[in-house]
Amino acid sequence: MLVFSFILILGLSGSACSQNSLTQQKASGALLVQIALRQQQADKPTIERQSQMQQMGMQIANLNVQRIYIYLAQKLTANQAAELTSLGITLYPDSWIPPVGNHPDGFMLADMPVGKIDQLAAKDYVIRLDTAEIEAQPQMTPQ
Repeated sequence: MLVFSFILILGLSGSACSQNSLTQQKASGALLVQIALRQQQADKPTIERQSQMQQMGMQIANLNVQRIYIYLAQKLTANQAAELTSLGITLYPDSWIPPVGNHPDGFMLADMPVGKIDQLAAKDYVIRLDTAEIEAQPQMTPQ
């Protein structure tokens, strides 16, 4: 999967690399790849890219929306939630997982308009952004 992702990143046009540096610091590589794929598919759809997106576990019903995890030091305040909602981000507050033990950050599930990643990454209370659209694979093999 790592080799596949590396090849995929090399094959992308500049859309993933055109993000601002703060976005690149806060957003996972997988999220940036998925956003670039969405943008490319919306601009110039291909059956091959659609198949690739489906194999990656991406939701393709709406190419303008990316499901993400927003990592935070603490639960969003009402003002912060309103600020994100005003950007068109749909928050799922019931999905909030607070920081615990060795995990200093909590996270929440959200749907983000693809074009809003830079604005979301610019928020000082957002620690990290990651895709919530990766198909989980078993890590252990039966013995």
